[in-house]
Amino acid sequence: MCRTILLLCLSHLGLALLTAKSPVSCSSLAHGKGAVARRAHAAAAAGYVPQPHSCASARLRPRQVQLVMQLSEDEIKQKLSALRRGGRRLATSPAVTSPSTAAASPLDGAASADVAASPQASAAPAAPAPNIVGGTVLPTDGPAPIERLRTAVASRRAEGEPLDEGAAGRVVEFLNAELGDEMLGWLLRWTEVGDKARRRNMWSRGSWTPRTATLTSVSGAALSFRVGVAVRGRKELEHVESELPLPHAVETVDGLRDELLRLSAEPADKGSEPALAPGSSAALLRLPGATDDWSLPRDLWLNTTPYPREVREMVYSDVAAAVQAAVADPACPRRMRLLVAPPELNMEMDSYRVGSMLELVRKVSLDLAACGLRTRVCVQGSMGEGVLAGVPRVLAGVSKLLGMMDWQAGEGEPNEGLLGAGAADALVRFGAIGEEEVAPDDDVLLVLAPQSMVGAPIVPPLEALSEAAVSQGSAVVLINPLLQDRQSSSGVMGVRGRAERLAFAESFAEIYHFRLLYSGTTFMYPILGALRMARQDGRRVLYRRLEGGGGEQYLPVGCWVGREPTPREMSELLPSTVGSGEARGESAAAPPGSATGSADERMPWD
Repeated sequence: MCRTILLLCLSHLGLALLTAKSPVSCSSLAHGKGAVARRAHAAAAAGYVPQPHSCASARLRPRQVQLVMQLSEDEIKQKLSALRRGGRRLATSPAVTSPSTAAASPLDGAASADVAASPQASAAPAAPAPNIVGGTVLPTDGPAPIERLRTAVASRRAEGEPLDEGAAGRVVEFLNAELGDEMLGWLLRWTEVGDKARRRNMWSRGSWTPRTATLTSVSGAALSFRVGVAVRGRKELEHVESELPLPHAVETVDGLRDELLRLSAEPADKGSEPALAPGSSAALLRLPGATDDWSLPRDLWLNTTPYPREVREMVYSDVAAAVQAAVADPACPRRMRLLVAPPELNMEMDSYRVGSMLELVRKVSLDLAACGLRTRVCVQGSMGEGVLAGVPRVLAGVSKLLGMMDWQAGEGEPNEGLLGAGAADALVRFGAIGEEEVAPDDDVLLVLAPQSMVGAPIVPPLEALSEAAVSQGSAVVLINPLLQDRQSSSGVMGVRGRAERLAFAESFAEIYHFRLLYSGTTFMYPILGALRMARQDGRRVLYRRLEGGGGEQYLPVGCWVGREPTPREMSELLPSTVGSGEARGESAAAPPGSATGSADERMPWD
């Protein structure tokens, strides 16, 4: 009897150890169920009832998981975008219930109670980290970042004098002295004087010919003229009164200048000449009472590299203001490009300095982030295959330098918290070129000098990035893009698809343009003039460079609205030699040999 009981105890003990130390499936336990039952029946017949042990409650039971996920179509797209970006965190929607908080199954017993009582389950969701720029916390419940940007742009816009009686008198005197009879172009194009002249002279040229034009009065709605007409058969001029209505009513001198420039540039029909020559239109920039938003500082000396800090800051601020005005303007397309190409920022010259380009990007990014806009700086990565793989020479190492440069975003610095703890929390982020680089909360994407390589076009990844950004309302700004084709023996970027690539390059609206003009027989010397356009006014102004008295200045000699000047027009307005004249105005910088020094101490390259 004792021997039988001992054998039964040993068998139960061995089964318990086997179950605890090795994974046993439900099928193996069921297979040994009959043997265990026979041993238990024999022990009960002998008067011994075994006590239950841990193995009795260790039966495997089927796991029941209740998944409560109700995702909308937009949330599914966000999840997929996060997976494509390598697991970048996205904000969890309140409609999605995580498995830890899902309804527990009745079979879970105490396990569900433990989960419900855990600190993680009862903790409230963490509040979003505040945006800190320049040591100040940006309000999260105030105006949207784009509204703050529009307010900042509007606050910097200078208004000219009101068009009252005194200002109107000065405008009349100025236009009669500067333009004189050239104002006949307005009358012949936009008033009944031109219609009458065309009718009278249709069959007999010279029957009724306007000769002179004198401006008599100016109002916010129209300009009044006294026109002298030569009539065949009469010795004296016949005088008629005419009125030139403005396209839009104005209240300031700035508004009057803009309307006059528009009348001067807009042709009545395709292929016709402008109402006022571009050289004469430049005089309208100096209209009395209008703001001086067109002049360039004196003594820039842009042939000297590296530039003085004052000159670089002038260029950076000019570009940043144009980018902000374009991003804030709802009428501006979300695809934008800019060209800023003085010798220090011109990638096609050996005077190019990558440090100056990175400072420009930093200035633009910080000004956008100051309004709460999340800006991503994108630099293209390695392209091509095999021995042709790599990045363009001017972009080599730029991605690494962006992260190494001083953003003054550390603790206690002016831009503390700008870069954030991670990519998702930063107001300024870094990335490459591609659809997967666009985050749902990106407001502006600055793409630094995108360009194709031999055998590797930049257009496909750049087009994917642009479409992903524009579809969610983000702005894409290309800085000094070079989207021309690069021919190769492999046939990439050949005739096939060239029209589509050119159309894609033209789809970006130009918001800023600044480049220097040189003589056709030399390179980078001497500087004959400059061409500048900014988004704020949309005017393209041609400047002629003058030297005199040991200094230099740029004077406007041409102005175009709505189009770019042709090479022939610029050649007619710019002589082939540097002009001479007394440099007047404020000095932006004073390098050695400038107007602040002696004329005999000029730099050798000047």
